[in-house]
Amino acid sequence: MSDPYRDPQLICPACQATLRAFQSRQVCDACNGIMMSIEDLALGVHDLTSITPTFEYKDDKLGARRCPHCSVLMMQCKLRIVLEDEVEKPRPELDRCAAHGIWFDNTELAKVFEKVAGKGHGSGEAHKTKSREIGEGDQGRWSAMFKKFGGHGGY
Repeated sequence: MSDPYRDPQLICPACQATLRAFQSRQVCDACNGIMMSIEDLALGVHDLTSITPTFEYKDDKLGARRCPHCSVLMMQCKLRIVLEDEVEKPRPELDRCAAHGIWFDNTELAKVFEKVAGKGHGSGEAHKTKSREIGEGDQGRWSAMFKKFGGHGGY
């Protein structure tokens, strides 16, 4: 019997496990995925760069995964991040719901943040990372950053 006073459980679009709410995000403890709003992603990029980003979506096509909030099929796309006069193009193909944000599988959020780290005048710890790859020594810095995102995003 369903309880009308309980929030419905949201289901992970990647592995079908129950999602856990963390601040305004939904995280999957089973596959380390995370659903976050565009505004939340913009704040994370701003924390790294001190630049307010704009986002563009390329190669949009209808995907097979459903948004955990509204159950609409999400679009698969490539994300482009515009930081003042620079355009960054992280590699992962992401799942996007126009109403609720972007789903990041296991390491996809880390790849997005890795692409913008070192840009602008960032104040975050991850800003100090010079390498395009996350090295063993950088995992502590990146792990601390991802605790802010519910413990997910790649570590």
